[in-house]
Amino acid sequence: MRIVNLRFDLWYVAPEDLPRGRIAEAGKRITRPAKSKDCGSWQLLFFSVDYILFSMNRLRNTLLQAMVIVVAAFVVGFAYNSFSVNGINPFKRIADVPIVEDPGNEVTEGIRFVDLEKTLEIIERGAVVIDSRVAEEYDHGHIPGAVLLDYYDMGNYLDEVLPILSPDQEILVYCYSPTCDDAELLARELFTLGFTRILVFKGGYEEWVESGQPVER
Repeated sequence: MRIVNLRFDLWYVAPEDLPRGRIAEAGKRITRPAKSKDCGSWQLLFFSVDYILFSMNRLRNTLLQAMVIVVAAFVVGFAYNSFSVNGINPFKRIADVPIVEDPGNEVTEGIRFVDLEKTLEIIERGAVVIDSRVAEEYDHGHIPGAVLLDYYDMGNYLDEVLPILSPDQEILVYCYSPTCDDAELLARELFTLGFTRILVFKGGYEEWVESGQPVER
């Protein structure tokens, strides 16, 4: 058995096949040579060292280009978020907003979840009602007197809504149904803005309609 080194190409050739072995261009393909008449050994060509280095160089360039694209996208996204009216403040800790377990506790600051009965009572005593759904759903029907503040587009509504809110006033927020989290998310955002008497009607507009309550359009 002999090892032949040709331009850093590695070959494994049986002695009886060496004279008839077909030498392909280095590193381009794996060649299956003609079968020996004597014992049928096959020639196996491995990728050349220079081709491997060439491939590694291409991979390195590709990774560098990908890193440049990712960094550029991050910079553009961060800049857009900073100047957008709906941008997210990465330093705002809405997860730390306290939740008041007892809905009857009106002294402790935090978000309280209330049922339909408590919601009617709160509306009766003059709380500000906020609809956290999108404009199309709001126009289709909402709790009478409710103010639209789309959670996902709140930057375009804050200038209109904030002047009618007071830190000392109860604010009731609702969404579409019990499975909708937009009301709670909006309540957390409002709490971080200084409005600490926030209530969330968990049943939402769906329960309001199903219970036969009046609807405003």
